[in-house]
Amino acid sequence: MNRNKTEVENFMDFNSDAIITIATRIAADNSKVEEYIKRMVTKNDCEFIYMHPIDDISLHNTYTQYIKYEAGSEEGVLALLSSFLLQDTKSKYSDFIDELDIGYLSGETSIGEEEFEDLVEQLANKKEITLIVGDDILGHKHLVNITNLIRLIDSMTSINVVLLNKNLAPDLSKEIQLNDVEDIQTYNGTVIYIVNSDEDILKGSNSFAMAAKIKDGDSVNITFGGKTVQKVFQVDLSVRGTIALYPILQENTNQSTVEEGYRFKQVKIEKVLKS
Repeated sequence: MNRNKTEVENFMDFNSDAIITIATRIAADNSKVEEYIKRMVTKNDCEFIYMHPIDDISLHNTYTQYIKYEAGSEEGVLALLSSFLLQDTKSKYSDFIDELDIGYLSGETSIGEEEFEDLVEQLANKKEITLIVGDDILGHKHLVNITNLIRLIDSMTSINVVLLNKNLAPDLSKEIQLNDVEDIQTYNGTVIYIVNSDEDILKGSNSFAMAAKIKDGDSVNITFGGKTVQKVFQVDLSVRGTIALYPILQENTNQSTVEEGYRFKQVKIEKVLKS
């Protein structure tokens, strides 16, 4: 039975034997949920499938599968997830599922079909599956369709869907109106990811530094939407891939153009030359 658990508080005492997270770098976003996941993995031999554009080395001993997807492609990821979860389900949404272009979605999200096949295999014989969706989808231009894809999974499977942001809780009384998934715009070039932090430092991997042509300790100008902000860059070995972590200080309530909206942003980064 689907319990429609749309608030975090509703599932903390619930025993999951499989957990999928998407659109959240969970260890940094919600320590209570991270603790819950680790408890389920230890207590219930729970399968934990972590889906995000940025790997998290603090979870390496916790997740059983990491699925990396392209920043900006959450709509395509959820469409693929819906397709594989509902492939044997007949409903009024079957035509939508059947007409999804799996090749296109796989290409744009950079997720191989075999990765979803492995996911489905891990979920086989699992009775209490939880899907946790985070804040990354906020500000996404296709948020409405993303929400309806979440509702599709929620209504057509026995999976317990949890939205970390209660403001995202959909109106379950409304009809699910699904739009074609055909305009996935991923983020190329220099990309940052907005995170809460107590350090006003841009952090990224050596790979990011090489791509941006900067070095550890450099002061850099970060330009987005006509606004330029200066930060110090630091190489962080815990950050994998070519997306840097852009800080919002915990006490800062006045967001600028760079910080507001969708958490991933394609930006221009230039080293500040010493005079």
